[in-house]
Amino acid sequence: MKKKPHPPSLKYHTDVSSEFEPGSRNKVLRNLLHITSVREMQREESEAYREAERTIISTFQMDQRLYMSDVHSIHRNFLGKIYAWAGKPRSVNITKGDFTFASAYALSATLDSFEREILTVNTPCEAKTIEEISMKIATVHAEFLLLHPYREGNGRTGRLLATLMAYQAGLPGIDFSFIGNRGREFEKYIGAVHEAVGKNYSLMTEIVLRALRGALRRS
Repeated sequence: MKKKPHPPSLKYHTDVSSEFEPGSRNKVLRNLLHITSVREMQREESEAYREAERTIISTFQMDQRLYMSDVHSIHRNFLGKIYAWAGKPRSVNITKGDFTFASAYALSATLDSFEREILTVNTPCEAKTIEEISMKIATVHAEFLLLHPYREGNGRTGRLLATLMAYQAGLPGIDFSFIGNRGREFEKYIGAVHEAVGKNYSLMTEIVLRALRGALRRS
């Protein structure tokens, strides 16, 4: 996997053209609502994200050890009304720019390793300092994004998972709003994910720490 940051304007690429909604000019994934407009889909997904955030905060336990079944549930809560495959690992390989995410062929075994070595080790998210909390969330967040287990919605699912971990740690959520979807902060965020290929979570920890402190200031 190469470490060159990808341009934020590029969508995920696969070789499966039939997965797009008819009439969308291959710009919108096939969906349960038969939406063909990119802008309309963005609005629908944004609203679904807000609803999912409220749901996971109210239904998950603060002392709950998390498993991949829980992550699948988060993704299903987020996109279940939009995509039939919500909550199910992808069956296609995906790339963004020149970066290739975890192979679909090996995804099941890789997710098992992620659950055993990363997710259950760091949840419930408990630590004595905000720096320690940041490290736990950063490790889970970066490794999850490297896997990109779903066809769509990985970044936001990762942020929902980070939100839940922050609440488990007794913090008032996490505020990633400074990252945006382009520009210097976004490129730094992508670079932090790429650094995690070598198990280096220091840059992502800095970003998570800033996001946690931002949530504290807003509370």
